[in-house]
Amino acid sequence: MIKIGIIGLGWMGCLHAQYLGSIDGCRITALCDKNAAALQKTAEEYQAAAYTEYRDLIADPSVEAVYIVTPQKYHYEIAKAVMAAGKHMLCEKPLALNQKEIDELRVLSRGYSKKIIIDFPQRFSIATQEAVAEIKKGALGDIQFMRCNFRFSMKKHAAIHGAWVFDKTQGGGLILESSVHMWDAVRYMTGQEVESVMAVAHNNGGANFEDSFFCIANLSGGAIACVDMSGWLPENADTDKRFELIGTAGAVYLDEHKNYLSIQSERGVENNPGMFTTGMTHKDVMWHSVIAGGVKRLDEHFIRCIAKDEEPLISLEDGARACEITWSVVKSLESKKLEKVHYGS
Repeated sequence: MIKIGIIGLGWMGCLHAQYLGSIDGCRITALCDKNAAALQKTAEEYQAAAYTEYRDLIADPSVEAVYIVTPQKYHYEIAKAVMAAGKHMLCEKPLALNQKEIDELRVLSRGYSKKIIIDFPQRFSIATQEAVAEIKKGALGDIQFMRCNFRFSMKKHAAIHGAWVFDKTQGGGLILESSVHMWDAVRYMTGQEVESVMAVAHNNGGANFEDSFFCIANLSGGAIACVDMSGWLPENADTDKRFELIGTAGAVYLDEHKNYLSIQSERGVENNPGMFTTGMTHKDVMWHSVIAGGVKRLDEHFIRCIAKDEEPLISLEDGARACEITWSVVKSLESKKLEKVHYGS
């Protein structure tokens, strides 16, 4: 039975707790949050120890794996403390706020014997997994183009997640806080690295964050990618999150929140073992479905990796590279030029 400690009981921390509470082979034994009332209520629900200081949770000998689900400005210092204690770690994205922090975490992770995973649930969307499986089989041929759209309503974001999500000094903002999902998806689905980026953005009335941006990128395999995001959907609108990939032999269209995946291929798509057609449509479930969303599948994967000593699908390096791409996007906004992405200082 793997014993879990969760640091941060905001919306996402409680979501992880909910999923972990239904996964066999693990148990929540400790929780940490600055909000003492919310902490005590949740600790009673899971019959877990309650801490208001993260170092006390990390030092708890009953905790084997630590979930870091705090605002981004705390990720680096908590991750360092978890690794110093030699415990398994799930860290929310983005991993850190600057290159110095990323490079230090890279060094600490080399040869680290415990499991580390970064919370990119897009990789655990069934539609994403089906698309990647077909890409690896050659159904699309060589990837030439990828487009990612992510649009949602910002109007309730601060109330749900906290005002920090719009504060870039705390790791918030559309580019730093949210687009890491898209850049990780680009790297994962194409199998190519982002080499250079050029971006434009709309600033929210002179506030210290971008509410919309569009970016084009050159990839290491010769493909190009476009990522665009906007927070200006109406308050009660569905999240609009889509991916398109086009290759020399086929194309994939993935609509994350309308729950389907469409593939067309000259080479054929494997609908049933050994049975190939030119196309298919596959239903999916949401990221945060109570039954089996991508976040729950990521949690299940992480617990299995710990229990069976397997390598997690998402590494600290993946988290680091997603950060480095976003910093190059921000640099392009400032320079108004194509900027090279640097991985490592």
